[in-house]
Amino acid sequence: MTTHDLTDVPAAPSLLAYAHERTEPVLREAVGALQPELRRVCGYHFGWTRPDGSPTYGVTPGPYPHAALALHAAGAGEAERDGGLPDASTAAALPGAAAVELVHNWAALHDDVMDGEALRRGRSAVWAVYGTGWAVLAGDALLGAATRCLLLSGDPGGTRGEGAGGAREEDAGEARAVVLRLLTRTTSRLISGRSAELALRRRAPEGISVEEYAAVAAARTSSLLECALAGGALLGGADERVVEALTRAGHHLGIAVQAARDIEDLWSGTGLSGRPVMSGLREGGPSLPLIAALRAGNPAARTLAESLGGGPACPPPPDELADLIENAGGRAAAHEISSWQLSEAFTQLDKAELPSASHAALRALFRHTVTRA
Repeated sequence: MTTHDLTDVPAAPSLLAYAHERTEPVLREAVGALQPELRRVCGYHFGWTRPDGSPTYGVTPGPYPHAALALHAAGAGEAERDGGLPDASTAAALPGAAAVELVHNWAALHDDVMDGEALRRGRSAVWAVYGTGWAVLAGDALLGAATRCLLLSGDPGGTRGEGAGGAREEDAGEARAVVLRLLTRTTSRLISGRSAELALRRRAPEGISVEEYAAVAAARTSSLLECALAGGALLGGADERVVEALTRAGHHLGIAVQAARDIEDLWSGTGLSGRPVMSGLREGGPSLPLIAALRAGNPAARTLAESLGGGPACPPPPDELADLIENAGGRAAAHEISSWQLSEAFTQLDKAELPSASHAALRALFRHTVTRA
């Protein structure tokens, strides 16, 4: 296994800023090709414009974490090229990076409608500004734009090493076709995961297992991370072994992320996510701290179960519920699961045996995605 020097790991914010700089022009071009009204709605969703379509000033743009993973995973194929230009893999992966961000935002627009969530990144959600019809249409438009990003992309400037045309160009086209199929499967997994989550909402939380929670998290969160990592690696020219290792890393990373967000939902709220405290729990979605606390089998867990006897319509006050979950061990258990899943993601990342720069960048992004540190 390759030994990596992690003494000079780049800071995650700078990696995200780089991904934003490279990806946003592609996203703006994709949105710019939409019908004018949809262009206005989508521009507002991304934070580029006000509701009337005028440019925004002083609005902090949302990060593009999936694009960052894709672009830095693209470096996985650099060691296999002779004399490739430094930015060649990044340029090759840009269509995939933009596509996965567009799919993510398609899901976000529809999620806000289904959950009745009025805030997105600290601003009013699209449905709350324009209505549910426009929010649904905007999401569908972004999904179509994601497909076009890959279908209409070509070899970026013929800069991918020797023989830019011919076999190299043919390989690039084949890679984009594979990534397009991967993106389609990811979309299907997101829909299935949302369906499974809605089904869990109809069940009492004490009857939901940690394994069921993990299955939903894998479909809802891991699927996009797997797609970003595997898609970026494929477009960068990595081999099947590397792609499989990065896919496994994305699986564990997604569960770690979802567990961390459930902890944040209960104990951090608006300060980190831009959403009110316990908004996820109030929406009825499966919450790992609550599930773990109810299954702890201790007196505090029984007290928690009794407090929930009135059902979702009559929960205890937020502070009281958070204390009950923590006293039963739910917060500690969720943190332990998140930490273990992140450790497994690192293990799979190591198995990919990436070039040092890509390995260090992805390790920093993995940690930041889970811990925000």
